[in-house]
Amino acid sequence: MTSPARRAGPRAQFALFAALFAAPLCVLAQTAPIATETRASSPAERPRWEAGVLLAALTIPDYPAADESRHLLLPVPYFIYRGRVLRADDSGSRLRRRLAPNLEIDISGGGSLSSDASDTEARRGMPDLDYLVELGPNLRLSYPGPHPKSLIVVNLPLRGVVSVGSGLDWQGMRFAPELAYVNERFLDGRLALNVSLVSEFASERLQRYFYEVDPVYATPERPAYRASAGYLGSSLGARAWYSFTPNLRGLISVRWYNHDGAANEDSPLFRRANGYSATIGLAWSFLRSRERAAED
Repeated sequence: MTSPARRAGPRAQFALFAALFAAPLCVLAQTAPIATETRASSPAERPRWEAGVLLAALTIPDYPAADESRHLLLPVPYFIYRGRVLRADDSGSRLRRRLAPNLEIDISGGGSLSSDASDTEARRGMPDLDYLVELGPNLRLSYPGPHPKSLIVVNLPLRGVVSVGSGLDWQGMRFAPELAYVNERFLDGRLALNVSLVSEFASERLQRYFYEVDPVYATPERPAYRASAGYLGSSLGARAWYSFTPNLRGLISVRWYNHDGAANEDSPLFRRANGYSATIGLAWSFLRSRERAAED
């Protein structure tokens, strides 16, 4: 029987993820946050919360190291909250505790879209890849960057992964250390820039979810394969938000993926070592609180 999540389709799943984790975009576990700096604004001058909608066109691979991609045009609702402990902002969605001026520990989430096997040549006849939800602790270190108001950020997230289909199924763990440069004050505060390098490692169960071929699904072109834990791949990405007005912002985001040296390069489902995702969008914030954001 088709699950409610599958019947809803990728557009509904995408909107659900955005609402749950307060991020306007999710591309293979990458969130594209809303940048909310405006001309001459400081963190304490921003609203405590705001709600809006993002219209985004995006291209994303069907799964890591796939040789096929999807092209979507989606309206995505978002909600931003800037509390002292609970945050859903330009750094993602998390419950946080600051341990030192440059050290923070938080519980953060992420996820990725489903992929229909019937639409992917490499997986045709195999089970679909369901919508994935990730949750776990993250250690965040931040240091002053080379430019005024900029930061060098190190994130060390370890997340459990659950697939959402006919039920909730445990799919293992993902560790994805990230080094990022963040600057929200370009062009007098109108341009926010984030450049990041991420390497990913996955448990055996999660690697099997992407790359294993059980004997029952084997074909002459797709032999049976047993996946193993280890390195999943790395990516380099950049995204920029430009504030046309305090309520209207534009987004451009690109990310390049490289899976050379991955633990399961020999899988018949490993089809391409290099890939990319790209997003262009326009965000409108139509509700804002009068209460100001909690200061860091």
